Amino acid sequence: MPSVDSKDWKSAADAKREAFKKQVDSYAYALPKVDSSTLDVSTVSLDGVMDPKHVQITNMEVGELVEKLQKGELKAVEVTKAFCHRAAIAHSLVNCLTEVYFDRAIKHAEELDEKFKQGGPVGPLHGLPISLKNQICVEGVESNMGYVGWIGRVPKKNSVLADCLVRSGAVLYCQTNIPQNLMSTECINAIYGRTVNGFNRNLSCGGSSGGEGALVGLRGSLLGFGSDIGGSIRVPSSFNGLYGLRGSYNRMPYGGADNSCQGLEAVSSVLGPLTTSVEGLQIVTKAVLAAEPWRKDPFVHYQPWRESVYQLEAHGGGKEKLCFAFAYSNGLVKPNPPYYRAMDMTRKALKAQGHKVIDWSFPEPEKCFDILSRVYGADSGEDIETECGRSGEPRMYGLCPPENPPRISVYQYWQLCYERRLFMATQIEAWEATESQTGTGRPVDAVIMPTSPYPSFRHDDQQDVSYTGVCNLNDWPTAVFPVTRVDPSVDKQQPAHNFHRDYPFDKINYERYDPEVFKNAPIGLQCIMRRGEDEAVIRVVEMVDAALKAQKKA
Repeated sequence: MPSVDSKDWKSAADAKREAFKKQVDSYAYALPKVDSSTLDVSTVSLDGVMDPKHVQITNMEVGELVEKLQKGELKAVEVTKAFCHRAAIAHSLVNCLTEVYFDRAIKHAEELDEKFKQGGPVGPLHGLPISLKNQICVEGVESNMGYVGWIGRVPKKNSVLADCLVRSGAVLYCQTNIPQNLMSTECINAIYGRTVNGFNRNLSCGGSSGGEGALVGLRGSLLGFGSDIGGSIRVPSSFNGLYGLRGSYNRMPYGGADNSCQGLEAVSSVLGPLTTSVEGLQIVTKAVLAAEPWRKDPFVHYQPWRESVYQLEAHGGGKEKLCFAFAYSNGLVKPNPPYYRAMDMTRKALKAQGHKVIDWSFPEPEKCFDILSRVYGADSGEDIETECGRSGEPRMYGLCPPENPPRISVYQYWQLCYERRLFMATQIEAWEATESQTGTGRPVDAVIMPTSPYPSFRHDDQQDVSYTGVCNLNDWPTAVFPVTRVDPSVDKQQPAHNFHRDYPFDKINYERYDPEVFKNAPIGLQCIMRRGEDEAVIRVVEMVDAALKAQKKA
């Protein structure tokens, strides 16, 4: 790995940033003129900036675009050029990109068009541009993961996921910003700086897949891949009005990708999609599994797409209505008012479709967050200090406490892993116990809960992942879906509640909520199912999304 003089890390970061700026600017054929005081840039006019046909292409949804590419109604090269331009526009507004290889992508698209002439589409994703978080390695493209000490590090081959996408016909064209060490829901590092939220640039875009969320949120990509160890796909999906999937461990290939805390398996990171439309989750998951990732990544389960699971065979087979458990709060920190409204909207929509709804809460939330925190801190900060030490760059804390937790022994770590296993067993018991309330002869089919206690947060504010972390600890496949946006006229602050005495963030979250500050911020919810039910959670979210859309039309 190339080294950076520890006395001159800032110059190295500045040089890399300037080189990247020149690179991306060369593709910014035309950019919208937006005043720095404009907060919501999600609806900036592209008239006179983009070719009208390119605007039309980038405003399509994944399913429609894939169909047109499969039929040859659109050429891969034209679609790729459209997204390269729109990605450059998005970057000019929110600073979301870290690497661009547009020329290479256009050349690949031209090759796909030639192959289409000879024998039809190349795979299920033929010609679809897909963006990647800056940790999912692509051959010949620098992968520094936001560390100054990693500048100049160029992978010699694709990660397994990138390889699966290419073999499925996708066009890879850019990589997106991340926080230092990835362990943060604020997207900032010493090389590329901060990525902001396109719906309100005073707010966070989320993280750690924040650049991906911001890019897809502004339609510089319709579908991209991020990673999730504590909410890093779901939080940006929620903050940017997107659909996102955190699947079960070892379904999506992680081989050949970079990561922080390499080797941490007690609570593993997973890769998954963020997309503008619900059908994108199914299309890309099916495509990656069809590429047989288990043949290249030894940790991926030999488990092709299971249509019977997608058709909800274990949940009435689509012939019966479902029962949803609604967890309005996780018992640690009460969410802000927009989440209660989003939960009520979803509850009403599902009941209108004939589904049953019960109230529920996860048992022992304090223990859950305690175990999760000790797993994250088991190395006493050694991983991030080692990587920052390569260049001498300062450490950014994000979710990590300013003071490192005490180092633990191997035996203590084993005991922590065992403690987690026992805790997971109590969660299964609680889930199974709901059978007496559902009326279906089954436990609840899925749980609906907020993705976060806040719509977003002001830059550098304190963060919390207790709503998403429970799914990582239990390895529950979880999909995020958008519901609404903050409306100050209805999402007013409520009277103070009795704050959790042992969880100080409960009071902090209440006191910093201001509906005017969060105006127009997207609100997304999580749909949670049981371990291994990845296909099922995609299907159930499709049903929830359809119910919400039907409710809005009613």
